[in-house]
Amino acid sequence: MLFLPAIQGQYAVGVTTLVTPVQHPRPIGNAKVKRTAGKGGERVEPALFLEEVAYTMYYPADVSSKGARKKGVDWFVRPLRESLNGFAQFLGMCYSPWLLWPIVYLFGSFIKIPAYPNVPLLNPRNAQATASEEPIGQWSLVIFSHGLGGSRTAYSQFCCRLAASGRVVLAVEHRDGTGTVSMPRSWHVGGNKSEPHTLLYIRESDIHQNPFPLRAEQLAFRHHEVYTTYNTFHNLIHNDPHVKLETIDGGPFDKESWGVRGAPLVNCDKDIVLAGHSFGGCTVLSILSTQPPEEYLPLPIERAIVLDPWLEPLPTPGPIPLDAIHAGNEFERWVSPHPRMLVINSEFFTLWKDHFTRLQEIVKGWEPNGKSILTLVDSKHTSFSDFPILPIFSSRISRRIFDTIANLSVSFLDKRLEDELEHTITIKKEIKIIGVKKDGKPKRKLLGTPGAVIVD
Repeated sequence: MLFLPAIQGQYAVGVTTLVTPVQHPRPIGNAKVKRTAGKGGERVEPALFLEEVAYTMYYPADVSSKGARKKGVDWFVRPLRESLNGFAQFLGMCYSPWLLWPIVYLFGSFIKIPAYPNVPLLNPRNAQATASEEPIGQWSLVIFSHGLGGSRTAYSQFCCRLAASGRVVLAVEHRDGTGTVSMPRSWHVGGNKSEPHTLLYIRESDIHQNPFPLRAEQLAFRHHEVYTTYNTFHNLIHNDPHVKLETIDGGPFDKESWGVRGAPLVNCDKDIVLAGHSFGGCTVLSILSTQPPEEYLPLPIERAIVLDPWLEPLPTPGPIPLDAIHAGNEFERWVSPHPRMLVINSEFFTLWKDHFTRLQEIVKGWEPNGKSILTLVDSKHTSFSDFPILPIFSSRISRRIFDTIANLSVSFLDKRLEDELEHTITIKKEIKIIGVKKDGKPKRKLLGTPGAVIVD
């Protein structure tokens, strides 16, 4: 068995994946795909069909409880063969997936997340007091959105680091065709459920006669998933008897440990955090600048962490922060008017001139005083995920860069980012031309020690 790096933080981490049915299953958008039918035929179906939402919870774990199990959570989404096909589709190798099988089998069979599966939530009132001796009344809540080719476990190290600092993280499994693979089910009246069906990564070339941009429709789909995740979790914490939730693997789930029969142990009524990477960062910005659908509770977001955001799917000009939405009955509900925001960029995205200029303009809407975009020298777009720090392939530099990302994020949420930066290597931005790209444009590089931070 091979473990990802040990989780740094005050608390052991538990991992549980929940699924919930969508109240009114329906297609989102107009995108269609061709799927294989019987006897070699084909049929055209909606590409984005919302029927079930899944999310993995990373949280402070009560490892002393009788329900605690041996440490080790599968990193690869099961079944392995479907994960293989999903990665092959994502990498454009759908006609030769067998070339990936040795790698998928190795990582899928042996690599584990160093956390406890389906263990009860640690009661914050029983947790060790912080250095300030202030009692912990409730855990805070974070909702995380993954990027293209990601999954609910592909950012397990980042999510576990936040959980180990005293937070509950809900990592959404986006079933909009941006993940490598997911296995949604249909929930029928009476509680019956269909067998899981396989949904692989959707390439834009797979779309059949769609007049609208696929990414825009996937963003709309993601909105529903994020709001459904928050609303069902909110209902769980507040002991709603009608909420339908179960573990994805059919394993036990100790609802009582989440305060279902007592005072809520997770603060999901205010000051929640929205976080995401790449297309997930784009999702965060989109949600922060869009009115929520009427069918959902608003997200009371106090802070946002945006990791290497991909901006191209977002409409221009903007996005800009929401102010307030009038909800009728002589009151107003506030929907994330101006949450504090931290953006951490990879070197490549910062050197992408047009993209970075637009990012600076966008972030000014939330952080007009600047100094909220941090770039790590020598970091890659994948540096925010588990991939660069997987066993066998991990390097000291990739681990250093990831640790810096995690430390900056936790310190931002703890409201001590300036103190953290004082103990971090920070440098001025200096760019060097190191060659010429294939298109004839200059190839540029940030100067500095790998992992050093540039503040914009």
